[in-house]
Amino acid sequence: MNIQILDSWLREFLKTKASAKLIAKTVSLSGPTFDRTNAVKVNNKKDWIYDVEVTTNRVDAMSVYGIAREAVAVLSQSDIKARLAPLNLKKDKSPAKSLPFTIVNNQKLARRAMGIVIENIEKRNTPDWMRVRLETSGIRSLNAIVDITNYVMLEIGHPTHAFDYDKIKNKKFIIRESQKGEKITSFDGKNYELPGGDIIFDDGEGEIIDLPGIIGAKNSVVDENTRKVLFFVDNSSPRIIRKTSMTLNIRTLAAALNEKNVDPELAEIALLRGINLFQTVCKGRIASKIYDNYPNPYKTKTISVSKKFINSRLGIDIPNTQIKKILVSLGFTADLQKDEFKIQIPSFRASDINIPEDIVEEVARIYGYHNLPSELMATSLPQPVFNTTFDFEAKLKNLLVGHGGREVYTLSMVPAKWVDTKKALELKNPLGKNSRYLKTSLMPSLIEAAQKNRGGKEPFHIFEMANVYIPKTGQLPKEKLTVAGVFFNYPYREAKGIIEAILKKLNIKYFFGAEDMAGFIPSKRVKIISEGELLGELGVTESDFIYWELEVEKLRKLTKALARYQPIPKYPAQIEDLTLILPPKTQVGELMGLIEKQKYVSKVDLRDIHKDAYTFRIWYRHPSKTFTNKEVEKLRNKIVGELSKKFGAVLKD
Repeated sequence: MNIQILDSWLREFLKTKASAKLIAKTVSLSGPTFDRTNAVKVNNKKDWIYDVEVTTNRVDAMSVYGIAREAVAVLSQSDIKARLAPLNLKKDKSPAKSLPFTIVNNQKLARRAMGIVIENIEKRNTPDWMRVRLETSGIRSLNAIVDITNYVMLEIGHPTHAFDYDKIKNKKFIIRESQKGEKITSFDGKNYELPGGDIIFDDGEGEIIDLPGIIGAKNSVVDENTRKVLFFVDNSSPRIIRKTSMTLNIRTLAAALNEKNVDPELAEIALLRGINLFQTVCKGRIASKIYDNYPNPYKTKTISVSKKFINSRLGIDIPNTQIKKILVSLGFTADLQKDEFKIQIPSFRASDINIPEDIVEEVARIYGYHNLPSELMATSLPQPVFNTTFDFEAKLKNLLVGHGGREVYTLSMVPAKWVDTKKALELKNPLGKNSRYLKTSLMPSLIEAAQKNRGGKEPFHIFEMANVYIPKTGQLPKEKLTVAGVFFNYPYREAKGIIEAILKKLNIKYFFGAEDMAGFIPSKRVKIISEGELLGELGVTESDFIYWELEVEKLRKLTKALARYQPIPKYPAQIEDLTLILPPKTQVGELMGLIEKQKYVSKVDLRDIHKDAYTFRIWYRHPSKTFTNKEVEKLRNKIVGELSKKFGAVLKD
C-alpha cells in the first residue's frame, strides 16, 4: 500500500536536520520504501512529497505518525540525529451535562467503539494548511467536518467518522450483523444490497445508519445545517470488513486500513486528536463525555529471546546495548535478564510480532541488511537441474515467438458465459460478474483479446500459456497447463504449417484427425494426436479466427531432445507433381496420408490449389537403385487407382 505525505507534515513529529532526500534514502534501506521524493511549492515555500510504500503487515506504519516513528529508529541507527515528537493529547473534562448516547456492541463484530458529541460548530471552511495536506495525499477536500476525519486517519492511522448527531434517532448505535437483502444508501447516493453478515450500525428501529469501517450512510451524513457532530471511532473485525468491502466493491482508504487489523488502542489517540481539531478548526465545544465500549483491552504480550539466538540467526555478534537500543526505538520494552531479553510487544505491533524470529527480523532490518557481512559458500555449488518444466516452457514460448507469435496474458477469472457453469469452479466472493468463475479453457479469453486487436487488416498471431482449472469432487481443482493461440488474417494452411513446424522442432510425431466441435465452423476443426494421446486441437472458429490449443505436460513428455538418426539416402529420389481433381469436402490430409503409406513413397507435399484441382509433389525412392520412368509410372498408376477408389479423385491431364 502506498501513501503520499508532505515533508513539512512529517517533520511535525520527526525532529531532524536531515534533508528530505537523506531521510528517504536512509529509511528505505531498513523500513518503509520511499518510492519517489518530488519537490513542490506549497504556499510559495519549497516542500517535498514522499510516495511511501508500506508492506501489508505493517498497518502501524500507514500514517504520518507511523512513518515518523519508523524514521526515528532507522535514522538513529545510521548516526543521524532524530527524535519523535510526542502527540501530547490530553483529555478535556466532560461537561456537567452530557448529551446522551448509547453504544450496544457485539464484541465479535467491534473490538472497540468510541464516540463524543461536539456542538456549536461555527467554522466549516477547511484551512489552507489542512486542505493542501489532504489533497497532496490524494484526498479531495470537502468541508472542515469531513476533512478532519480524513486528516486524523492519515496522521494517526485509524479511520474515523462524523455523524450528524441530530439525525440519529434514539441517540443509539446498535452494532449488529446485517441480514441478507438489507439495503443502504451511501453518503454519495449509491444504493447497495448487503449480502448478510456485514457489520452495520442500527439506530434501534431497524434503520441502517452506517457501514462502519467502509463507508457512511446518506441518512446520517453531515451537511451545511449540522450543528452537533458525533465524532466516532470504531475498530471492527478486519475479516468481516474485508469480506464486505470486496463483495460490494467499495474500496475506500478506510476499508483498506481496517481490513489490515488496525490497533484498537489507537482508537483513543485518534479520538483525542479529532477533538483537538474540532476545537481549533471548527471552534466546536465538547457536549458529552467520551463513550467508550472496549470489552477486551489489549493485554501486553511478552516474548523471550536470548542474545545467542539473535546472533546465531544473523551470523554476527551485535552487542546487548545495541540490540536493546534498536528494540526500544521501535516502541518495544526490552529487559535483559541473564543474557536473555524479555520483550514486551506494544499494541500497535501485536498482530505481526508473535515469535522470536520476528524479533530477530526487527533487529536485522534496523541494524541494516546491507551491514550484514557477505560470505562465500563453504560448500561446492549445487549441480544444475536439467530438463525442468520451466526450461521446456521457455523453449516452447521461444519457438512460438520465433514463428511470429506474440505472448499475451489474460485473467484466470472469467464470466459465466465463457464456461459451462456445471463444470466450472465458482468463486464465493468474486470481484464482479465478469470474474465469477475459474476458466476451463483459454479459448474465450484469447478470442476476446483478438477481437480487441483486429482493428486493422494486418495479420497477427497471439498466444498464451496458462493454467485452466478442472473441478475435482471434494478436492482442489486440477490445474492443467495449456498453451493456445489465435491467428487473425492468416491463411489456414500457413497457420497449420506453423503448428506443424513447432511439433517437428520438438521431434513429436503426430497426425490430424477431423472432428467437429461447438465453437468451430463445421468441417474446419482437427484434433492433434500423438502416440494415442490427444495433444490438442486446431480449427476455424465461428468468429472467423484460427484457434489452436496444446496441453503442455503432454508435449513435454512426448518431446525428444534429438530426432531419430536417418542415414543420407544412397540413391536419388524421382520427383514428380501430380494434379488431381477432388470432389468437394475431400479430407486432403487423409488423402496425403494414404499416398505416404504407399511403398517407395518417401515424402509428399501439397504444392498448389486451383478451385477443385490439387497439385501434390511426390518423392519416389528405392533403397538400392534409382527408379526408371516406367517404374515410376507403375507406382503412379497404382496410387491414382487407390485414390480414385477411396476418394473419387481424377488425374488431371
